[in-house]
Amino acid sequence: MDGILPIYKPVGITSFDVIREFKRAQFTGPGPVKYKIGHGGTLDPFANGVLLLLLGKATKKMNELSELPKTYHATAVLGARSDTLDRTGTIKEIPDVWDPLTPGILGEITGKFVGEIEQEIPDYSATKINGVPRYKLAREGEVMTKKSKVVTVHALTIDEIADAQVSFTATVSSGTYIRQLSYDIFKSLNIESYLETLTRTQIGDFSIEKCCQISDLKDQNWLKYIR
Repeated sequence: MDGILPIYKPVGITSFDVIREFKRAQFTGPGPVKYKIGHGGTLDPFANGVLLLLLGKATKKMNELSELPKTYHATAVLGARSDTLDRTGTIKEIPDVWDPLTPGILGEITGKFVGEIEQEIPDYSATKINGVPRYKLAREGEVMTKKSKVVTVHALTIDEIADAQVSFTATVSSGTYIRQLSYDIFKSLNIESYLETLTRTQIGDFSIEKCCQISDLKDQNWLKYIR
């Protein structure tokens, strides 16, 4: 079996859990797996959306697919801080007082984050320091030197402003941290925030509307989604 399978990853499981579900559904009998299986870009457990499973010879396209632009829909909570920059961390409310946010104000600010930007690498990330992921060092209380990299934000729009929550859509280059992007946007307004929800709606031309569900794996319905 060779091909790319766009699958919907729900909240609460890892990208590797999806691969395990695929293997469990397809290889219930004795014997080893007959072909390689990989994925084209990890999604955090608290996030949902498009995940590309790479089957057989398609695993050779892993680097190529990981470089495709990705589109996310996200919601930020204002007036609170998280050590992981998202809802999975330790959250502390910050009694900030800020002027009412309007589409005009946010549009002006987000415009400054479109294009090539230098983005700080979050402490809670899989980027390694001397072979050890930063998130492991962060959990151990290690103080790490701040590192940054250049990423590209192709498009950034504000979708909704509701009380202390703001929803936005961003299309970004590979390796962009949406939680860091979100944090930086509101920090530029002197507002603490963290990411509450994150949905990857598109990878290249693979869209969330054309993903198979994990439940499809058990009855071979997934075969019609293979590309």
